[in-house]
This record gives sequence, structure tokens and C-alpha cells, in this order.
Amino acid sequence: MSAQGLPAHILALFTPRPPPQHLPSQVTKKAIKTQGCAEYVEFFSSAANPPKEPWESPLERKARRHAEKLQAHKDSQKEAVTAYDPHKDPNASGDPFRTLFVGRVSYDTTEKKLKREFEVFGSIKKVRMVYDQKGKPRGYAFIEFDHERDLKNAYKQGDGKKIDGRRVMVDVERGRTVEGWLPRRLGGGRGPGRLGKPSKKKQKKLLAAKEEATEKEKEIAKKEKKEDKEKEKDKGKEKEKEKEKQKEKEKEKEKEKEKDKGKEKEKEKDREKDRGGKDKDRDEKKEKDRKRDRSRSRDRSRDRDDRKKKSRRD
Repeated sequence: MSAQGLPAHILALFTPRPPPQHLPSQVTKKAIKTQGCAEYVEFFSSAANPPKEPWESPLERKARRHAEKLQAHKDSQKEAVTAYDPHKDPNASGDPFRTLFVGRVSYDTTEKKLKREFEVFGSIKKVRMVYDQKGKPRGYAFIEFDHERDLKNAYKQGDGKKIDGRRVMVDVERGRTVEGWLPRRLGGGRGPGRLGKPSKKKQKKLLAAKEEATEKEKEIAKKEKKEDKEKEKDKGKEKEKEKEKQKEKEKEKEKEKEKDKGKEKEKEKDREKDRGGKDKDRDEKKEKDRKRDRSRSRDRSRDRDDRKKKSRRD
């Protein structure tokens, strides 16, 4: 059957492929014979190696700069600590033993508002808010009372008071009353201070540490439960042993009682035997006595009869 008359796109299916490409035959090259590097040692240089050029990686550079900044900050802080003298501060005026420190104050709070809030505890002589060089509030203030008892009341009752949506922290003035006291900016103060949000890596580490701690606590709780169960089992076994010992003691007591009862019965039998023997002896004695009496009575009656017969004969 011929393929004549079919369309071109169908005839293309029956067309033969082109012949394969002719490639020359592969030539195998001879392998190079290597005999080591001993013959090339003469060409090596005998001079010493040049010194290694110092190179600093980006991470090392970053760590070095951070250490330099930290050291410079520590040096400047040492100088500031040596120069710090609150008694010579011109802004710190008034009696320090009647002055109250108020921290965590809202930036919108004014001196009048603070005075109005703390006048509840007693009459106020002076209120001083602390501002920075640009005139912005630093978030803390000093309140001087007329009497020391009012300061004590405010110190006891004013901590945690809510002013303008923030709970303030109250403390006595420690700069001029406590020796060696340093403010927060010089590395002193109370508490951990303001802590920023940890990074994602730190958060993951904290979460992993918490999970490990919870797992350890769970394992410890499981171990404690197992130990408690084992202790309870041991206690149950000890109780069972004690019960068995008590049962054995009771059985021994019952056996001893039975032995005592058997001994008592034997004693009673012996007593009854003794009583029976004595009764028999008594009965035998009585019978013997009766027989004797009878024989005597018979003899007497015979004697009488004989006497009568003799008398009649005579």
C-alpha cells in the first residue's frame, strides 16, 4: 500500500532520519610517568618565609570597635564617679531627710499636678521636676515636705499611686543620705533598670531554655512520683508483712491457748482420777467398816443366842 495522496504533515512521519555523524576514532595518549619531586628540590628557595600580613575579619572588627567603645565609656564613667558629689550640687537644695524621690512619672505630668497629688500626705515646701538640656522632662522629681512624719507617710502609702495613667515609684533621697550612693547614669540605682526587648534569637534561646527547664521539672516530677509510688508500695509491703506477722503471732497465741487448754484438761482429768481414786478408797473403807460392823453384830447376836441356849439347858 503506497503513501501517495496523504497530506504533508502525515508524510513527514514516514520520512527517514538523517544518517549519524561520522566521528574519528579515539586516540589513546600515553600516560606521563611521574618520578616524584626530588629532582626539583634544587630550584626551591632557601630564604625564610615572609611575615604574614595581619588581616581582620568583619566580625573581629565589629567586636574590636565595640570593646573600644565600652572601654572608653568605662573610663569616662570612672572620671564621672570620682567627680560626683551630690552635696556640692547647686540644684540639690533643701533638707535631704524631708525630701521624697518620685520616679516613673509621666512626661505629661506637671509640678502642680504632683503637688496636688502628694499634698494629701502633708504640707509641701517645694516640688522640683528634673529636665534635660533640651528642656524635656526626665521622668522623675523631688518633693520636699515641711515635716519628716509627712515624708514617712508618703513613703509608705504613695508607692504605686496612679498619676496620668502611670504608677509612680516612691523612695527617699539617697544621694545625700547614703554614703557611696550612685545614680543610675553612673552604674548605681536600684533594680535592673530599663531593659529593651530581646532580639528574635534571644527570644528563641529564652523559649528553648524555658522549655528545657519545664521538661526538667516534668522529669523531676515524674521521678518524684515514681519514688512516691515505690515508697507507697514498700509501705504496703511492710504493712502486709506486719499483718502477716500479727497473724502469725495470733496463730501462735491461739496454739499456746489450745496447748494451755489441753494441759488444763489433762490436769482436770488427773484431778478427776485422783478424786475417783480417793472416792474408791473411801467407799472401800466404808464397805470394810460396814462388813466389820456386820460381822461384829453377827458375832454378838451369836453370843447372845449361845448364852440363851446354855441358860435353857441349865
